[in-house]
Amino acid sequence: MRRIRSVWREALTGELCWVDSAGCPNGIAVTPLLRGEVPCVALPYSHRGIVRLLAEAAEVGFAVTDGRSLRAGQSGMVAFGPVRVIDDLSGSLFGEQLLEQELRKYPPSRALVDSLLLRRENWWWMPRVLVELSGVNRVVEPARRDDPARNALLIHGPETATVSAVALGDRGSGRMELTPLDDALPLDGEAGMVFGYDYTSADLERWESWWFSGSLERGRLEITHGEGTPGEKSRPLGLLERIRRRHRIAKACRGEITAAERRTNGGPREVS
Repeated sequence: MRRIRSVWREALTGELCWVDSAGCPNGIAVTPLLRGEVPCVALPYSHRGIVRLLAEAAEVGFAVTDGRSLRAGQSGMVAFGPVRVIDDLSGSLFGEQLLEQELRKYPPSRALVDSLLLRRENWWWMPRVLVELSGVNRVVEPARRDDPARNALLIHGPETATVSAVALGDRGSGRMELTPLDDALPLDGEAGMVFGYDYTSADLERWESWWFSGSLERGRLEITHGEGTPGEKSRPLGLLERIRRRHRIAKACRGEITAAERRTNGGPREVS
């Protein structure tokens, strides 16, 4: 736990990787936080649907592989283990123990909750779903990803996740060529997911993820589903786009918070 804790503390961005109960690989980009000495993330309620899939996994990988979050020459790191999921509907755990860390690492939160007045106005940003790494079963060190436009994480495995780094090749006709940056590619026929992200380095105003899933065949991914475009340059948002994005996120958070309040009394609740 000490190794991942040190890397997790220093990282600006990280990734959660897992295989859900249906055998589908999943990965999302996250802001690494520590609750005491425990690696965790604090997801807004707009992510509650993803957390339902994550909570069913036998183990989850807490990964730091983006070269911008690693020291020079340092390889990536993924710690796999069981997780504890806590519904913090009041936002009290997040506000007392994690908010200051998020404000340092994720500047867009400053525009929403960097004062008591903002927290009352944007109340929907304070309730969080906390996902904690409650133990470490194994640690792997994939290659670091130094080119956000060309490097990605490959997640595969029928029950538990295997994570490695790949370079993206040609894409077209429903397939994507993959070149391993560390270990060999998995056996043909396995379900796989490749995903990556990029962000505007000054303020993280744009933090755009992309992903493709399908089956792995002869060093390529036969794509069945996907979203986003690797290497797409993000332009700054205009005022109207910022307003629309905030309204969209607020609506999603409020909807999931209301649904969660029907299942609980509104306080912190451990759900797995």
